[in-house]
Amino acid sequence: MGDRVKLVVASRNAKADFSSRSFDWRGSTVSVFFLVENIAAFSAVPTVKYSLRIHGLPTPDRTIPIRTLLDFLAGLTDCAEKGLRLVVDGASVRAGRPPAWLEAATNFTLAGLAGGSTVLQIEAPTLDELLGDQVRQGDFWLQPPHPGETALSVVSRSIRDTTAENLESDYYDAGVLKSILQLKSFFRAREQRVELISEQRPNENIELSLEAVEKAERLKIRTPESQTFLVSGLLNRIEHSERRFRLVLGDGRLVPGRIDEEFTTAENLREHWGRKVTVRGVVHFRPSGRVQMIAAQEFRSMSAGEEIFEVVPYVQTVAEFAQEAVRESANRNWLQEIWGQWPDDEPVESLLRDTKR
Repeated sequence: MGDRVKLVVASRNAKADFSSRSFDWRGSTVSVFFLVENIAAFSAVPTVKYSLRIHGLPTPDRTIPIRTLLDFLAGLTDCAEKGLRLVVDGASVRAGRPPAWLEAATNFTLAGLAGGSTVLQIEAPTLDELLGDQVRQGDFWLQPPHPGETALSVVSRSIRDTTAENLESDYYDAGVLKSILQLKSFFRAREQRVELISEQRPNENIELSLEAVEKAERLKIRTPESQTFLVSGLLNRIEHSERRFRLVLGDGRLVPGRIDEEFTTAENLREHWGRKVTVRGVVHFRPSGRVQMIAAQEFRSMSAGEEIFEVVPYVQTVAEFAQEAVRESANRNWLQEIWGQWPDDEPVESLLRDTKR
């Protein structure tokens, strides 16, 4: 009596998290674990309809090579996954398997193929039920999706900001830019372009082209590489299941961060709340060179002498390096540097012999 019995009910090819229910049966606690392919299996999730109008293909209307179609849809789905994870978790790329809600949110349906140009009808699930409170809860750092939006809503913002070359956008990071660049092979010719259109959400209509991908490439080149830094400051905010935080530096500037769960825990973060700390972690930058966030690997109480780390991490961007090189070149007097260096005390015959060696 009192034994614990487990009954596992799993769908075929199940890949998502466990959901359990417990009840008493003849004096024993029975736990039933349901393993389903994605969250959408629990209930019918509302969708938003989109049209993908593909122009400039070297094939007749209403036709598209299967490999071309698969490559594009895989790239679009990757953009959606990384963009959505960025606005929800604060980073587009995380170690481990993607969470079930992310797989469900990017489980797009190809609903048909229309004529005119090649037009794909796609349905995307809304995020309300998949993300729950995360759709409605903003914090000091992230602005999550609004109710009724989809993962393609986030793609729309990412593409719009990269096309505008917005250096301070919250809707792309290095991972999102990399996923956009993967679409470059699809746009083999400049006349090829793709329109994402939704009659239900016309403010999300965008156009993708080789020019847009090239702008993303410029932003990727301009973005400084992530580097490990020590940063000291006052830990005064913890949000969203205590995985995100904010540091206030000595000059009052703010540095947002999240814990890297591979190295540290939320408990370690909580015990330092309201105190001055020194954080060791990987700092990610925007194309402007400003800090996007720090992925914290270690927290410790700030020690004497660590005031030197109460500054915003800085890495010179490619654009700044080029501008500095131009300024230095313009300020140098090349003639003055070489004047007087000519060995005029040597005979011309000797100089000519040296040049022939």
